[in-house]
Amino acid sequence: MKKLILLFGICMVMYNCGKDSDEPAPNLNTNTAQKFDLAVSASEGGSVDTSGGSYDSNSSVTITATPSDEYEFTGWSGNASGSSNPLTIIMNGNINITANFSVIKYSLIVSASNGGSVNLTEGDYSSQTSITLIATSNEGSYFVGWSGSVSSTENSINVIMDGDKIISAVFEESIGANEGNESNIQYTFNKIDLDKPPTGWSGNASGSSNPLTIIMNGNINITANFSVIKYSLIVSASNGGSVNLTEGDYSSQTSITLIATSNEGSYFVGWSGSVSSTENSINVIMDGDKIISAVFEESIGANEGNESNIQYTFNKIDLDKPPFDGTIFISGDIITSSDPTLFDNLEYKGTGARQMYDRRNGGAWINIEPYLFDISFSDGLKTEIQINPEFTLDEATLEANKYAILIGQLPTALRKDVRTMWIHKGEEAYGGGNNNLLVHTGMSKVYENYRTGNVIEETLIHEATHTSIDAYHYPDRETDGAAWIDAVSKDDGCYISTYARDYPYREDLAELMPLYVAVRYFPDRISSGTRDKILSCNLNRIQYLDSLKLDMSLYQN
Repeated sequence: MKKLILLFGICMVMYNCGKDSDEPAPNLNTNTAQKFDLAVSASEGGSVDTSGGSYDSNSSVTITATPSDEYEFTGWSGNASGSSNPLTIIMNGNINITANFSVIKYSLIVSASNGGSVNLTEGDYSSQTSITLIATSNEGSYFVGWSGSVSSTENSINVIMDGDKIISAVFEESIGANEGNESNIQYTFNKIDLDKPPTGWSGNASGSSNPLTIIMNGNINITANFSVIKYSLIVSASNGGSVNLTEGDYSSQTSITLIATSNEGSYFVGWSGSVSSTENSINVIMDGDKIISAVFEESIGANEGNESNIQYTFNKIDLDKPPFDGTIFISGDIITSSDPTLFDNLEYKGTGARQMYDRRNGGAWINIEPYLFDISFSDGLKTEIQINPEFTLDEATLEANKYAILIGQLPTALRKDVRTMWIHKGEEAYGGGNNNLLVHTGMSKVYENYRTGNVIEETLIHEATHTSIDAYHYPDRETDGAAWIDAVSKDDGCYISTYARDYPYREDLAELMPLYVAVRYFPDRISSGTRDKILSCNLNRIQYLDSLKLDMSLYQN
């Protein structure tokens, strides 16, 4: 079973509520006038918008880290962690924070064809570094030019590292001649197809014979005439798409820009013929006659008639298996730290007897007295954060503030049944269900540094779906689930992930929800290819979610 979802089974959370502790918390009580010191610094390569100061207890301070040119922000250290920027903290103790920066590095990959060589193959370089590349022709090859991130026919070039670059030194095979004749002379030359010879001779000679032999039987004046080589370009488009040019004759080495435009009912797939690319705008160098086609396919319009009246246009893909393994890992940018939160206020209540679930050591219910924090949100909802006393009070306060903001990034529809959040140490999976969200902070560090970016927000969307959506739509829960089953059947048995396929009445909705948010509210935050896979596989489920008219107004605002 994947380490993602807390399987509560049929257990319902039952609080073993004892009397809350009467222990006062003078350092966190919003009614006191106590002040705390904040110290903020920056490592080399950037700055922060405040150096700190003295602030009232429970006041909120927002800090923004700004990298210098050629540097990037890598995260916070001290009494803060992660890479949220700007960072909002609650002053419930003395706090010391450092913004960390590092020099931006770009990768350079260089290759050579047909036995040629270059002086470098690959490496990582700081931004704006100047790299000299030298192409060397070996026996049997000659240098043609550079392709990829640069275009040049000079064998020595300087490359400025202003981004990742993939460069190829193009060589072609030389032709050896006269190898076996009696003089034993070897001629190595570059074979050229001469399909456009000089235009001809004028004066006392005519025709286009080249070379020309003449007999000197008088005074002779001859002119060799040349004209610029012209190449023909023919461009076409399929299925109602269009391009900005159709045909023409152009001088050699002319650069032509072609732009493919999708019209209503079509989408651009790529270029075929003399070029191959999926970019809708390309530059073509006229180094020969070219026939190029812009390939378009028909779009499928969906959801035109349902009550939500939402139109999805996408490229239909035939999928014979789930397109993803687990959906929270696809992108760390569906929801980001800069997106709004409905978090309004955090109040520390002391400690109190609670029953919490802890995944460590095989998982168990434990009766402890955690730190208790009440969170209120601007839409009127409230959540209690319960933090294992294995943390210090200062640590617990930082964690409570961090997750209060993150929970507030969930829309009302996904937060309406989240009554509590349990927070423990340990690298165990998050969980959701039965009015609760479960967090293990060791796994938070894994999610924050996942290769696709910080996926904590996407993970909480997944878990909150278990908490606030599952019970109302799956079969044998609070409803008969007929509408959901109908949507699934219309999607021809396609599941968005292997995880959803393996646990259809537990994970299907939660696996889809982060991608539904992306398609419905933030389509520019995923690639067009990812969007096509989502809609091709789960179009009817998405229509079903649209028809529910869930309160997702946080994303719309």
